[in-house]
Amino acid sequence: MSEKVKLYAAAFFAASGVLAYFLIPLHFGTYVPSIALIVGLLFALGFFAWSEGASTLLQFFREAYVELRKVVWPSRPELLRSTAVILGLIIVIALFLWLVDLALLAVVRFALGGA
Repeated sequence: MSEKVKLYAAAFFAASGVLAYFLIPLHFGTYVPSIALIVGLLFALGFFAWSEGASTLLQFFREAYVELRKVVWPSRPELLRSTAVILGLIIVIALFLWLVDLALLAVVRFALGGA
């Protein structure tokens, strides 16, 4: 079976499960729509696992994990210092924007003939 056909089948079953979940009336019970969703997603997962895309995705996650292991995480003091700098900048920018807002408000009031 072609790779495109497998992926289209997976998308079809996933969409069918979601549509069934929303379109099956509740008077059939609350379990029936949930079961339809689960069955549709399981069929979709099966078709996706059977395709080349699954091995490619698995390889991507393996490589991402290897790269994640190489990351140098900041120490607690570095993290606290960076957080303090960011919070300080947020306060400074907020004050600046507040002052600009007050100035623009005064200009608009003056232009409209207010007090």
